[in-house]
Amino acid sequence: MPDVTTEDGVRINVVEKGRADGRPLVFVHGLGGSSRMWEGVMSVPELADRYRLLAFDLRGHGRSDTDLAPELLTADGPVAGAELWSRDLDAVLAGTVSPILVGWSFGAGVIQSWLQTHGGLGPAEAAVLACGPNVNGPVPLDDPAAGLITPEAVGALVGAAHDGTTFARRILANRADDTSADADAIKCVATIAEATPAESVAGVLRHVVDFRPFLSKLSASTRARVTAVIADGDQIFDAAASQAVWEQVGVRTVHVPGSGHALPIREPDRFAHLLLGILESDG
Repeated sequence: MPDVTTEDGVRINVVEKGRADGRPLVFVHGLGGSSRMWEGVMSVPELADRYRLLAFDLRGHGRSDTDLAPELLTADGPVAGAELWSRDLDAVLAGTVSPILVGWSFGAGVIQSWLQTHGGLGPAEAAVLACGPNVNGPVPLDDPAAGLITPEAVGALVGAAHDGTTFARRILANRADDTSADADAIKCVATIAEATPAESVAGVLRHVVDFRPFLSKLSASTRARVTAVIADGDQIFDAAASQAVWEQVGVRTVHVPGSGHALPIREPDRFAHLLLGILESDG
């Protein structure tokens, strides 16, 4: 699939694999990442033989346009911010039929932004939201979402463009004391993060929004087609807090024991088969 251009003029790099006539699976990466984060998942034969696999670089990331004016990276207020980040996905989805949306980390936030902007799943068949919250930003201390992310995790995200190694080690960890990520994986994630302009990272972090009011108003039939994947060893988003906030809005969850935030990167085969199981259970 050739590159596409958003309605506000940003060129978006798109990569495609798999079966050309298959149902589209559209993958959305996270902060400081790129479509390369999905290479392992998109190479799993059981997916590639059945689905048309699309991944893209968000604005300000990877091979998409990165030298962007501030108004192309941030907007005034959560509604405008949701609309801004939805434009990338709109451009990629143009002409697709019944796509299935798969977002990881901030990519799950982009998909929720798109759902909010479109008032639901719209033309999409289903959405899988992996290792991503439905709340970004400060909340009262007695709110379950207050425990979603630690200051250390915030620091790793904020510094992604300047200290990719710390960022990589944090997201690749499968538990608090885990140092098992290999050097090649750390170098790859760190290199991609440090190639992301600091302005792009800041633009992502300024997208402060609580999707719970919107998600809770979706019909039961729509929410039944949305699945949140929680990695129990996630060192960015606490698993227990994530479970609590997804329960608040009635979105079903699937837990992955022994894995961390970078589940699609470290265990692409496991993630692909988990994804297949979710899609098959949805019919």
